[in-house]
Amino acid sequence: MKELVHPLAGDACCLANWSLLHHRPDSKRQGGAVAIVFAGSLMLIIGFFGLALDLSRVYNRKAEMQGVADAVAVAAARSLNGSANGISAALAAAHNILDQGNYRPKYDYNQTMNWSNAAMQFSRSADGSTGWMDASDASASPAGLMFVKVDTNALNPDYGKVDMMFMPVLPGALGSINVGHVSVAGRSRLGVTPLAICAMSNTPAASRTNPPANIELVEYGFRRGISYDLMNLNPNGTTRANFLVDPISPPGSGGAASNFTVATVGPHVCAGTVALPKVSGASVSVQSGFPLAALFNHLNSRFDLSNGNCNPNAAPPDTNIKQYAAATIGWMTKPVLASPAASYQTARTWTDTSTSPNSLRTIADLPPPNPQAPKEYGPLWAYARPIPFSSVGQAEPPNGYIPFAATQAMWNSLYNSGPTVLVYPSSTYATPYTAGGSNAQAPTVNRPGIVNRRVLNIPLLDCPVSGASANVLAIGKFFMTIPADATTISAEFAGAAVDQQFGGPVELYR
Repeated sequence: MKELVHPLAGDACCLANWSLLHHRPDSKRQGGAVAIVFAGSLMLIIGFFGLALDLSRVYNRKAEMQGVADAVAVAAARSLNGSANGISAALAAAHNILDQGNYRPKYDYNQTMNWSNAAMQFSRSADGSTGWMDASDASASPAGLMFVKVDTNALNPDYGKVDMMFMPVLPGALGSINVGHVSVAGRSRLGVTPLAICAMSNTPAASRTNPPANIELVEYGFRRGISYDLMNLNPNGTTRANFLVDPISPPGSGGAASNFTVATVGPHVCAGTVALPKVSGASVSVQSGFPLAALFNHLNSRFDLSNGNCNPNAAPPDTNIKQYAAATIGWMTKPVLASPAASYQTARTWTDTSTSPNSLRTIADLPPPNPQAPKEYGPLWAYARPIPFSSVGQAEPPNGYIPFAATQAMWNSLYNSGPTVLVYPSSTYATPYTAGGSNAQAPTVNRPGIVNRRVLNIPLLDCPVSGASANVLAIGKFFMTIPADATTISAEFAGAAVDQQFGGPVELYR
């Protein structure tokens, strides 16, 4: 019998290869397994990619809603001024941003939005602890409203709706997600000087009838157009009453001793600001006795005379640094033209013995008729004119109430045998400060100045003050007629107002 021989028996190498081929797994089955794994991985990759795409669209829509809420809240907060007009202006600011112009904010990258007043609320506190009011309620009670909340969820729900493209394939996933944003904006500080004095009366608006029938508005015991020594007043005693305000600690929180040091307070006196969002109607931390000897140069930065105590960039001078010294002013004089207009820089101090306890006031507080020597009134109407009492009940317009006319007959009525009006600006609202000419002086070339910097916005306290806190009734506006010295601040009363009129920059609180 013939022996069978393997065809490759003579070639060891070929034999080995034949053996490997004979025992190799099925390559088709292996390829199928790889394809299954690859398909599963590809689906997982696509799923993650889709999830990332959906989440990025949600993130972008959230950013769009935040941009809208932030922009509207800041614009609206800038418009608040304590009046119903301020509420209307805040709503108009929102309308202008969303509904007008070529640069309206978009959602879903290119879709425009429309404003709804339901998305805006107002409060007296940033955290809403005093409650949030809708536009209707805010317009009816606008005083003290300084903060705005904008909630885009109250706009058209389509603006925040994001339809999911890939997430619905997952079990239990939502087909769409609604996103929105809430922003709160308000003033972070106020243009209020951390010097406080007592209100000479707790009555916001009282009438003073000057014969024959000129009824004058008196605010918290002060008469517009009259100059006062801010360091020498007290409605509850015959000793001076003035206070240093903690410019940092929030109202009602209690002040820290370090906040009353000259190093801490000085920059605030220079700039005329406090780092407080609210002062009027609040309880502020105070220290009895304003340290004028250490801070009068800080106040005098308004006249470009800080003697290095203030940074002129943060505390520039006024645009008009003309000093209105009593004996040299040109718009009023004694009846004898050769005589000086006044011998006192402020209305002469008068101790009122009719009150209990006696009080420290000025001759301008004497009831009419008030035949004081002309020289004893000090400069009159340098910055502000007196106002008819009939103006009470309406919000003061930007140009101010319509004042009494600058005529000799009016001066005789208001001040009886007082000074003679000489050459006073004829325009209805003009005063020597605003009229320019010989009554104006520009600061140095390197200090362009800011208008009205000589006006000190000062808290008027409910006195007597007991302890380290005091209630603020309102803010009094006082115009510095001349630079202060170590004992005296000579300033003319220009009216009372509330926080919103002295607002600093608006910031986002949420």
